[in-house]
Amino acid sequence: MHFTELADYPLPDGVVTEWTPSVADAAAWRPDARPLAFTHEAHLRHSLDRSRALDTTGPTGNAEWIGAVLEIDRTYDPEAMRRTVQRWIARHEALRTTVDAVGDDLTRRTIDPSAVTAVDRVVGLRSGADVHDHLITYLGRGLSPFRWPHVLIATVSDTGFLHVDRSRFLVVFGADHSVMDAYSMLLSVGEIRRLYDHELDAREHDLPGIGSHLDYSVHDRRTGDDVTADSEAVAVWDRFLRDGPFPAFPLLPAPRHRAEEPTATTRQGALSVSIAAPETTAEFAARCRRSDASLTAGVAAVVALAQRSTDPTPGVDTAGPCRFVMPMHTRYAPEFARAVGWFVGVVPVSVEVDSDHVDTALVTAAESVRAVAGLESWPWSAIAALLGVVDVPRFVVSYLDLRHVPDAASWPAWRVQPLRSATYSDTEVYLWFLRTREGLFLSARFPGTDAATAAVHRFVTRCRSVVEALASGAEIVERSTPIHSARREVRA
Repeated sequence: MHFTELADYPLPDGVVTEWTPSVADAAAWRPDARPLAFTHEAHLRHSLDRSRALDTTGPTGNAEWIGAVLEIDRTYDPEAMRRTVQRWIARHEALRTTVDAVGDDLTRRTIDPSAVTAVDRVVGLRSGADVHDHLITYLGRGLSPFRWPHVLIATVSDTGFLHVDRSRFLVVFGADHSVMDAYSMLLSVGEIRRLYDHELDAREHDLPGIGSHLDYSVHDRRTGDDVTADSEAVAVWDRFLRDGPFPAFPLLPAPRHRAEEPTATTRQGALSVSIAAPETTAEFAARCRRSDASLTAGVAAVVALAQRSTDPTPGVDTAGPCRFVMPMHTRYAPEFARAVGWFVGVVPVSVEVDSDHVDTALVTAAESVRAVAGLESWPWSAIAALLGVVDVPRFVVSYLDLRHVPDAASWPAWRVQPLRSATYSDTEVYLWFLRTREGLFLSARFPGTDAATAAVHRFVTRCRSVVEALASGAEIVERSTPIHSARREVRA
């Protein structure tokens, strides 16, 4: 399970068709008084600043989006696909709302499920390289947090120039981050497949009823409005940001300024590797349990031990606690468990590891993660406003257990791959640890400089070695732990 850019998915030759959600009657849009979630609003205001700094009108558009690609091993039926898109958009209110910006004011509009149609445009036969270029442009220029639709879908059918295969086709979709988080993205894979089978065969799709992210936003706003300068969440974040800016990736020099300049235009590099096979991952999980540590805490321990045991970049001090921001889901109510939207908060994690002893690191990490449990429910934007913080997280570590996502068992057969757009930042380093039925994977994005690329590759190598050491029962993580097996790497 590699979380990468579209360039890392081998697209076939075939006929590309765009499926764009549409509203035939402009009068179907109605004002919606429900407020924006704090994260949604922050994303919109960031996008306004970003659009002024980057050229979003070029060939690829430079929109920020996430999505996925999957293969459907069924006959391609355009009308069944049209109904699939319509039902999917109609099912999720987050995909049927938009926001208008007038000066500093943000206002919401929403449409009812019955107002959605899907307009197809057959682009025609393309080579695999041309398919890639076309889809990058379609998503990069077509998606915007201020222009509906906020999700776009395309199919690649009749694949192959010499031997046309009509028994399977690809679906690629992308969504602006304002309406979709990573878990929503993976939920959507199974929904699209189930809805297509439903439309093709008139079979039951077995999809449960769901809530709306717009209703969640009302709760989120109330929670954020209750944050005061005396709130414990504010105190925890204030201590975490004791030096001013967010902590940087430990193998890179700390930034010289408090907030990343909005004109940062360095395209980020990417790396995705297999960290551990299923058996090794299970042994790693068992080692964590013996120390009363969750896998989330286990990942925090791995990152802290990797920081301690990785040869540092000259001039960079890796001593002291390992400090990073960690996203956590906020799908607390049952009706939001399978809803599309952005149900994610963040917590500050600081793991003080003063030895190479594995069990000590696990216990310390578990205590550190438990100490901030629940802080994700307090919107960071509201806390930042009270603290006067305009900085953005620079080192982010995420852990997702994807084994129990609906239809996860079918992902290998469907050739599923999560996707994200190109990202521009001079300072950000993101690490995504993904546990699937195929084991543990680590994807990363980082500044596309030679120094950052070398540092992150070195760090990811250490993370893999630390996981292997924990799984093998080692008591100490040695700096010179070798890597015993070669694994496939994906770079963008």
